[in-house]
Amino acid sequence: MINESSVESDHITIHAPASVVWDVIVDFENYPRWNQFCPEVRGELKLGAPLAMKVDLGNGLQDQVEYITTIEAPHRIVWSMENKPGDPVHADRSQVVTPIDEHSCSYWSIDEFSGEHVPAMMEALAEAVERGFNLCAGNLKARAEALYAESKKS
Repeated sequence: MINESSVESDHITIHAPASVVWDVIVDFENYPRWNQFCPEVRGELKLGAPLAMKVDLGNGLQDQVEYITTIEAPHRIVWSMENKPGDPVHADRSQVVTPIDEHSCSYWSIDEFSGEHVPAMMEALAEAVERGFNLCAGNLKARAEALYAESKKS
């Protein structure tokens, strides 16, 4: 969903425990195995840590560096642009995992923008970000459900 200053993925149900989904989200090393929108993330799970990413907004992979600003394991992680005063656009991406029961959870992601150039940025990139977030959500669902199914066989 695209709003005036945010882009949100669909809210999806994942048939795996929230802890499994969380583990997939924060296992940056394995993003190439499942995430077509952001197939590379280098960094550590630590507040303030930079994440060097490759993101596909429809024109091939682009380099992006953001910083982990919130960790609320296993429910929410936020990474943000550097967001220095005076920057024309500020962005904070949240990924939210909410348990439904012990075997399933919901997931959604939102990028919230502020700054004087948000209208132009939204016009240029909002649809691509929405497509990417929905692709990521679907990829996350497939990966988490496959890992959970495999763990039940053991």
